[in-house]
Amino acid sequence: MKKLYCSLSSNMVLTQSQNFIYLILPFIHGINCFNSYNKTTLIQNSMIVASHQKGWKIINQRSHGLLAAMLAYQYNIDLPNEIIVPTLITIAEHDDGIAETKESKNLTDAGAPKHFLAPGGSKKTDLKQHYNVMEIATSKCQLNALLTSMHMDFIFSDKKPGEDKELDAFLKEQSKNRKHILKHLDMDQKMADRLYSFVEWCDAFSLLICMDKIQPEGRKMEISESPEGIMSQTYYKSDDVISVDPWPFKTDTFKVFYEYKIIEQLQFKSVKEFDTVCSHTEVQRHEFIFKK
Repeated sequence: MKKLYCSLSSNMVLTQSQNFIYLILPFIHGINCFNSYNKTTLIQNSMIVASHQKGWKIINQRSHGLLAAMLAYQYNIDLPNEIIVPTLITIAEHDDGIAETKESKNLTDAGAPKHFLAPGGSKKTDLKQHYNVMEIATSKCQLNALLTSMHMDFIFSDKKPGEDKELDAFLKEQSKNRKHILKHLDMDQKMADRLYSFVEWCDAFSLLICMDKIQPEGRKMEISESPEGIMSQTYYKSDDVISVDPWPFKTDTFKVFYEYKIIEQLQFKSVKEFDTVCSHTEVQRHEFIFKK
């Protein structure tokens, strides 16, 4: 078994200007703080929300996760079936666990859809989603549980012990579970870390795309460190045509997409109203071509 697991080779509704500030806030301190997106995403349990000329553009975290899995599927990485499939599932489902449009905290106090980078909310972490996503992962297989648990550890790595006792207990339990799984799978920590770097790379890249953060005019920007230990860079070759340097994918060109909704109503009296409007809004698709 161990030899097998060592085969990895590689008070008012937000104005548009206010919303824009939320979108660019991390970049005030430079591109390298991108990884904080992933941490904030799960901690806030919220959607990707952007201003739109007709109202709000809403991208669910599950759609972002699916895009990440599309990137992972195309990645040139040599893994056996029993490893790559659970890893792809982890990448696709790591932000699942709740229905975002049904969560009251996903509306601002003024009744607008809350972007996941928007400040505010309780200092105490709502662990419902995290318990849910871990239950889902654990019921599939041990490798899925391991990688999902490693993602939990990553997103909460900035939390100081003692700030939230329930969170501390959750993380301690996860650490214990990971050690047990590694022993059960006969997998070393180095291999687990390389697999998780693959998860994080795809997740980070997908979020860059969904948040429209790739720089215009062909300017390169960092994605994250790849499983091979290389800092990847991405850029637009032309409108909706994306490239990566160095090129990490199996083919020279392929297509990906994410789905979204344009919500024309700016303010909602309740999350039930918001959910109803969302459920009756047409789904749209944004497609991208990746080209070497």
